[in-house]
Amino acid sequence: MDLTRLISPTSVAVVGATDRPGSYGHSVLANLIASRFTGPVIGVHPTRAEALGFRCVPTLGEIGRSVDVVVIATPASTVSAYISEARRLGCGGAVVFAAGFAEVGDHSLDDELVAAARDFAVLGPNGNGLVNAWTRAALWGDHAALPSDPGHIALISQSGNIGVGLLAHRKGLGLHSVFSVGNTAIVGASDLIGELATTDEVKVIAAYLEADGDGVALATALAVCAENDVRVVILKAGRSALGAAAGQTHTAALAGDQRVFESLMREAGAVLVREPAELIETARALATGRRDPRGAAVLTCSGGDATLAADIADDAGAHLANLESATLDSLSSLLPVTATPGNPLDHTNLVWADTEAVAGITEVIAHDPNVGHLVYIQDQPARLPDTAVQEWVATRSGAVLGARRAGTTMMLTSTMPGQEPDSAVSGLGAAFTAIAALQGPAPSADRLMAIAVAARQVAAISPDQAESGGAAISLSEAEAKALLAVAGVGIPLGGLAADPDAAADVAATIGFPVVVKACAAGLDHKSDLGAVAVGLADAAAVRAAAARILDLEALPPGTCILVEQLLLGVEVLISATRTGVVPALVIGLGGVWAEALGDVVVIPLPADAARVREGLNHLRGSAVLRGERGQRAYAVDALCQLASNVGRLLIDSGASLIELNPVIVSSDGAVAADAVIVRQPTFTAGVDADEAGP
Repeated sequence: MDLTRLISPTSVAVVGATDRPGSYGHSVLANLIASRFTGPVIGVHPTRAEALGFRCVPTLGEIGRSVDVVVIATPASTVSAYISEARRLGCGGAVVFAAGFAEVGDHSLDDELVAAARDFAVLGPNGNGLVNAWTRAALWGDHAALPSDPGHIALISQSGNIGVGLLAHRKGLGLHSVFSVGNTAIVGASDLIGELATTDEVKVIAAYLEADGDGVALATALAVCAENDVRVVILKAGRSALGAAAGQTHTAALAGDQRVFESLMREAGAVLVREPAELIETARALATGRRDPRGAAVLTCSGGDATLAADIADDAGAHLANLESATLDSLSSLLPVTATPGNPLDHTNLVWADTEAVAGITEVIAHDPNVGHLVYIQDQPARLPDTAVQEWVATRSGAVLGARRAGTTMMLTSTMPGQEPDSAVSGLGAAFTAIAALQGPAPSADRLMAIAVAARQVAAISPDQAESGGAAISLSEAEAKALLAVAGVGIPLGGLAADPDAAADVAATIGFPVVVKACAAGLDHKSDLGAVAVGLADAAAVRAAAARILDLEALPPGTCILVEQLLLGVEVLISATRTGVVPALVIGLGGVWAEALGDVVVIPLPADAARVREGLNHLRGSAVLRGERGQRAYAVDALCQLASNVGRLLIDSGASLIELNPVIVSSDGAVAADAVIVRQPTFTAGVDADEAGP
């Protein structure tokens, strides 16, 4: 599907063109006039000869040429026919405003639309349209005021109203385009992300999303962004319902769909924000800044601003530059005697409105080898007299001039919403969040494509199947561990027994102390049923425990006894799941405590041992495993390899969930003490029932 002409339209047809205020057809024509769109515009209306001064024809076929975008401002029942005609005429795409499709439960109209479109680019239905500031195309269902100077930020919104607010915010400062995707029946957010990432004028893509979308398409689109150094900011709304398969285990509480989505965004180097103002202001900061691992230098004319900047930069994870002694010496000769050289720097009001003085100070700081980012903080109160405004402008102009002389750029930032200079980023949080992202390593397009390949291979569970539970059921623990062993995952010594005497014989063979458990397909919460006994030191204790467990009424028919060696070490939860937007690995310290503490890391699959170790280092409790401060060190390499093997098994086997809780990590290795593998209806374990067992 080619989106080029849809994204940057230079000719438009408006189906449903009218002079009637309040209608979509009227709004689009009025917006095209107000935005000074210079391309051909023609209306389509069965009885009108013109609308708002634009010529009208009765049908699309009578236009006499293909246009880049056909805007369809007519009722839902008429849309599919117009889409078919626009596609036949070779038009570039269509915008559909009408509601009354899948959002109200009428999937038949959606199906008709999809069938009519085929590979034709359709934005909507039930959306607010699009604007492109570079081509001056305002194909928008509400009033649209385009920025006078087009910028480099492309906005995508799954909410029409949020799209309206973002377009209007600060007169659209920095915007390249805005797209309201509506129901995404044809063109989805991922399609737009991938196409916009190759659009010359776009440097940043900001998206408000309400649904995860297709993981393969999303990871692929993010790979295109990484390849072209297009920065990404995401506001994700809503918490998806957890998959029923994951709901059988601790993984559901630890890594719902939202955390898996966020883990994919982190792999893509995307900045995650929590509200619309953050979305657009962080995008503005990313468009202003440049990728550089070095520290940030902050200049201002306020001690309070300087102190806040240091705190907020730390909160955001942005590091400030340590200025060289030579830089500090040079600053001492330029600053007033009341100013103290440092970073952040309050240059004091003794150089206020002195453009050359501020420029000289800025240039010295910009040349420091430890400085990769420059930030100047200034708020300009509203309703100042003209002479005061000139002083404010003269002061910050010095900072911009000094940066330019040093061959770099200055990020102007304000602290108070409503008091930001026209070109400034509003809010220190947005500025330093963007700088933290730009100081980090660039995302890997190859890594994101590997995630897309894995997502395609596992074909994630649909929400309907997850909610209903489908026919998903977990293997017996013995079957699960047999599969794990083949995949290179360490499992305890042990064996299956049908009765208490046989259980005692198995225990005597492997050596005491042992663990005794009930074992049957679908039996995941053995501890809750009292079907586990730990630390049994002799045969008599094993017989008694096995007999008690087999007498439990809640056990399914055919339950047997699994006897295993007792393992000692640090407990770690390792899980691989495919109920999120992409398959993912979940790692947490503490076994049953992982859920209570919430200290987990989520890593999109595939994940080799090195990637697992990188993720493991983000756990608050990872120092326990590393043996810091003279404590005992554990086999972290073995744990990382085990986790990687579990992720590979999920992808290769077709299981929907593999959870090991706990994995016991000792100084010598890592072993899965407990295992759950949840299968889908098509899953085949590959282990005969007679052969099952660790």
